[in-house]
Amino acid sequence: MVEYIKRNLQFVTMLLIWVACGFVEKNIAVAVVTVSILLLKRRNMYAELIIGFIFILILSDSRQYQLEFAKSVKNIYLVLLTLFMFFDKKQFTYKNTFFLPFVPFMLWSVITLFKAPEFFLSAQKTLSYGLLFLVSPVYFIKAFHDYGKSFLRDFTWLITILLLIGLSLIILKPDFVFLAGRYSGILGNPNGLGIFCTLFFILFSCIQIKFRELFSRNELIFIYAVLLLSVILTGSRNTLTSIIIFLVFTKFYKISYWYGFIAVIGLAFLYQTVISNLPDILDALGLAKALRADTLESGSGRLVAWRFAWEILNSSPSQFFLGGGFSFDEFIFFINRNWLSVLGHQGGVHNTYLALWLNTGIIGLILWMVGFFRTVFKAVPITYTALPMMYAVLFSATFEAWLMGSLNPYTINFLFILALVTTAKSDFAGEDEGIGIEDGTKHEELNHTTQS
Repeated sequence: MVEYIKRNLQFVTMLLIWVACGFVEKNIAVAVVTVSILLLKRRNMYAELIIGFIFILILSDSRQYQLEFAKSVKNIYLVLLTLFMFFDKKQFTYKNTFFLPFVPFMLWSVITLFKAPEFFLSAQKTLSYGLLFLVSPVYFIKAFHDYGKSFLRDFTWLITILLLIGLSLIILKPDFVFLAGRYSGILGNPNGLGIFCTLFFILFSCIQIKFRELFSRNELIFIYAVLLLSVILTGSRNTLTSIIIFLVFTKFYKISYWYGFIAVIGLAFLYQTVISNLPDILDALGLAKALRADTLESGSGRLVAWRFAWEILNSSPSQFFLGGGFSFDEFIFFINRNWLSVLGHQGGVHNTYLALWLNTGIIGLILWMVGFFRTVFKAVPITYTALPMMYAVLFSATFEAWLMGSLNPYTINFLFILALVTTAKSDFAGEDEGIGIEDGTKHEELNHTTQS
């Protein structure tokens, strides 16, 4: 960690200046960040550009007014990244294969705009969602080709430092990192931090599997300790379950894809039994209080949200098939917030699939799922972590609508994971081994397996 700070002192200082300017004046911070982006581009620091973007998205999730500038500047940041990519073709020679499977969904989303109750807001969200999928994977792939595994190491240490800052604020400024008695770190709420930790855990695990020599044993222990402590403090059941799903299925798929398939079938049979007895299981493990077992039956208000969403979907054939345009889910929950609060629910729909359905109809949901599965399955021949990652993400998205959003710190990290697992090790700068999958199987063996 100290080595990372020393080696990237100018970049880390720049990030600190962004935050400091936010504490002084919002408009000053927006101006300083914008100028910094242009300077990074002038020096062709593309890895720092995409890491800086993720940093801004993390700050934009905060509920602290001193960091409000990040909510304004993230739109400018995405537009500038897009312009750099389009007008500097010599630097971006790598194809983005992630966007193509989602093109039908993006086109359909444009059509549903005309049903949106807030057209301009819906248009902005549709555009930002499309640009994120179009632009960010290109920057990740370029960083892989230009900087190799050092880019992954630097990103890992930056996120670890941010999590460590959140933990240190428990002592220094607890009101900054707690919301309604639950730990949220430097993000906006505990569930948000939980989702972020889920994705970072998956990303870091995939990095460690692909490049086993990248971190020492002590470094691995330290990073996992910081990460898991953050997870436990959030009290997020969704996060713990998603991580366990990823770990368990990774073990099975490492042995054999058939073992993984059998594990999926076994989990399907055990699911209802485990869910029915989960409060007793948590109580036996001494985790009932920490994981709020008393709210399991009500789903912390999620059941209310899901029933309401289902009623809206069935209110008319048009809503069911066509949806109401991007951000319609936020609109309908906002105007009904008072009586939903009486029923015990606050917030949005808390389900990515229902959010997609509300916004783009059943047609949009199907198109998105097709794009999602097509993208993930590109990674299956490359790494055994692809399907475990998919299961964990699908589970996490069942309880939160984060995959429906664009300018948040979650979706971009999911795209980071996809870029990592679909990029062969030999495509990283300084790596020229002919590795087929990350347990050491050679290309010839992999090809034989896939053909048979």
